[in-house]
Amino acid sequence: MSTRKRTPSRRFLRPQAEGLETRQLLSAYSTIPTASVSGTDADGDKWTLTLYGPGTLNVVDKTGAAFTKATADTPDLINTITVAGTVTSRSRLVGSVTPVAGSDGRVYFQNLNVQANGSYGEIDPSHVDRLGKIAQNGIALVDMPGFWLGNTSGVKPTVSSQVHPGSFLAGGITAPEGINVLRFGGVNVDYTPAGGTPLTSTAQKNEFVVFLGLPVTTGTSITVDSVTTDASSDVTSGSTTPTINQQSVTFLVTGRINLFQANAIYGNTTSGLAPSQFNSSSTATSPGGTYVVSQGGAVTGQIGYFRVGGDATNLTVMALPVDVFSSGTDVTGPQITNFMVGGETNNVMMIAPSGSRDVSFGQGMDNVVINTQFISHLHANRGAVNSSVTASRTIDSMVLGGDLVNSLIQSGYTQTLAADANSPGSTFSAGAGAFNGVAPPNIRDRVQNTFVGGSLPTAHGGGGINARIAGSVVNSVVSVSVDPDPSGINEPGQFQGISNKRFPFGAPENIVLPRGYINAKVEGDIDNSGIQSGSNQLVSPDVPSNSAFFAKSVSVVKGAVFPPAVNQPPYNPTPQTPPKWQGALKGAFRRDGTFRRSK
Repeated sequence: MSTRKRTPSRRFLRPQAEGLETRQLLSAYSTIPTASVSGTDADGDKWTLTLYGPGTLNVVDKTGAAFTKATADTPDLINTITVAGTVTSRSRLVGSVTPVAGSDGRVYFQNLNVQANGSYGEIDPSHVDRLGKIAQNGIALVDMPGFWLGNTSGVKPTVSSQVHPGSFLAGGITAPEGINVLRFGGVNVDYTPAGGTPLTSTAQKNEFVVFLGLPVTTGTSITVDSVTTDASSDVTSGSTTPTINQQSVTFLVTGRINLFQANAIYGNTTSGLAPSQFNSSSTATSPGGTYVVSQGGAVTGQIGYFRVGGDATNLTVMALPVDVFSSGTDVTGPQITNFMVGGETNNVMMIAPSGSRDVSFGQGMDNVVINTQFISHLHANRGAVNSSVTASRTIDSMVLGGDLVNSLIQSGYTQTLAADANSPGSTFSAGAGAFNGVAPPNIRDRVQNTFVGGSLPTAHGGGGINARIAGSVVNSVVSVSVDPDPSGINEPGQFQGISNKRFPFGAPENIVLPRGYINAKVEGDIDNSGIQSGSNQLVSPDVPSNSAFFAKSVSVVKGAVFPPAVNQPPYNPTPQTPPKWQGALKGAFRRDGTFRRSK
């Protein structure tokens, strides 16, 4: 009886999984403490920093002396916190504060460095090894709500900042390979230890920089209680001209910011001391206030949710296609999806080259500048005062719960948004853009551009506005795809009287492109008589004083308008389960929407 012989194994044809890409799932945060440091601050508050998972921890005072068990009860200020050897998927730093009676419960530090020295990546970055591991030198979580950035050394900074030329580095947080979730008390430039020199008395520009590189996965979330900036006017020896010295804070994050949340942003708006990016007539650039910047790197910058629960002052928020040291062009990607300020606004700016979905203000839109590709929803519970909104494309829904006063709302205008946000300087020229203290252009303050054959922003035919205003329109212009001065011959950027051959809105010399439209409902009156003559002329005296809407197709009806319902203080939201990328924040927020400052 014959039997069938077994076919020899053909090992050289055995199928094998292809090593197309290396993937690594994030594990749960480690619960194993690997290092812990405790101490007592100058007010007597007890603090502890604990590192969980791989890594090591070092904390020193301004002399470089380490905090140890032997010195844990000796009052001293933290200068530098150093975390090294971490693994992004497993390591976390947790800080707690036990305040003494009568204390504010704040423990200040000047520097936090998360060093990227845990492991090396592939020597050849193009090599793919399906069994290899991705180098993870960042940290998943830094949760220290009772710890605040401040100048704990109390001395005049001497190291130049690499972020804003001309400024000195007062301190900051540095994590070259990123932090997935960063939660700390905030930044206060006015903090000065006993016997120290206030930053406003150093007669120089200083800034704190929170620099977070691109994490290996997930993106970045930042939560703080508040940020406080300041400024001073100083006259140097041998000069009679005062110099404005900004004491600023810059959050510079590479890649996507999933969430930036603060209870309040404070600043100095004294006449002459406000940052120059909010003053189009400023002759000297002086960038300052609080910057929140999502910059490009391996990916473009992008902000998912920006939220300030209370007041915001001297605040500039932008998303960039490239890093702040490179010149970028308008591309798809750097958008600010949700932007919200619940309290009062005073000098607030948002620049989104790829547009915005929801932009909302709980207590009015005062002294606000917005330059964006488009806006899906622009809502303010109250009105808008001294504000400017310029959209390259449409503003799909604008609802104001009060008056529109001394403001400009434009849709359908070509802009160079990436350059308006940031144009780095060179050996031969100073930097431009809002990041470098230059106000972005609007229809009243335009800039000449050779490549568009006129001044920017210049009208194009893709605009449209749907608006409801539960108040009056006073000395304001809402325009879509209308160019009041197409030639650009007469000093671009400055409207002049009709006798000087400057063509205000409503003049027959305007270019009115055919596809622009405005559909508006206004509850109150329209009165533009204050801008039909004089140095502030924006509307032609040849049209009625109730002319405020300019487009090819304009429909304005009078009737009742329901104000929007943007969240505003005091908050009482329903607690929600944080998404996975914010899992570390579970239980961090009170029912009123504010987060717990310390454990």
